[in-house]
Amino acid sequence: MIRKFIRRLLRARGLQLLKIPSLGDFIHDRGCDLVIDVGANVGQFGESLRELGYRGKILSFEPINSCFATLVEKSKRDGNWECVNEALGSKPHAAEINVSVHTAYSSILPLSNVGIEFDPNTAIVEKQKIIVNTIDDYLSGKEFKNIFLKIDTQGFEKEVLAGAVNTLGRCSGLLLELPVENLYEGVWGFTEALKHVEGLGFVPAQITPVSPRRFDKVSALEFDCVFRRVD
Repeated sequence: MIRKFIRRLLRARGLQLLKIPSLGDFIHDRGCDLVIDVGANVGQFGESLRELGYRGKILSFEPINSCFATLVEKSKRDGNWECVNEALGSKPHAAEINVSVHTAYSSILPLSNVGIEFDPNTAIVEKQKIIVNTIDDYLSGKEFKNIFLKIDTQGFEKEVLAGAVNTLGRCSGLLLELPVENLYEGVWGFTEALKHVEGLGFVPAQITPVSPRRFDKVSALEFDCVFRRVD
């Protein structure tokens, strides 16, 4: 009743109450039958998908052993959530990942000066040997047709996409964390990333600010960008 009253009040003044679409709305609208969660950490994204109402298949990749153990425990309570203890990149190989105090900052790439100064939790506490695979190799022969691909790999997103050439043809949407200022060395810039993803056939659909700048709390250091396939 309150919502209807507000709508009538706004219409009387020539205004309209609009619902801002969420990631859950996007995935539902596209009818996705698989969400690939690259850089799953301890399962925060997978849990958020369920809270948003997605009930389809989740495939999570997480290379850090301690994070993977927590991820697996969460996924056991969900009959449609598969976890793989690997990283993803442009080709299969062995690598090392820099594990940070807060594991969400861990990356195959070295920290930049911005990253070192950004937060004490970015400090590297150990290096762990990991296996890197490709999305295309893992999904070969699997019959998913309408995929949503989320990549949050702390600067390694471009490499992950390079190993997903065939999979991208089955994706209706992507979610990438894109930096304005780089916490890691050798990372693409924001405009470079937008141009690269457009070249793969996707354009922005939703953009959400994350990680405010250290001394500028009204400006974002990074953005979560949902991309849709070009019509």
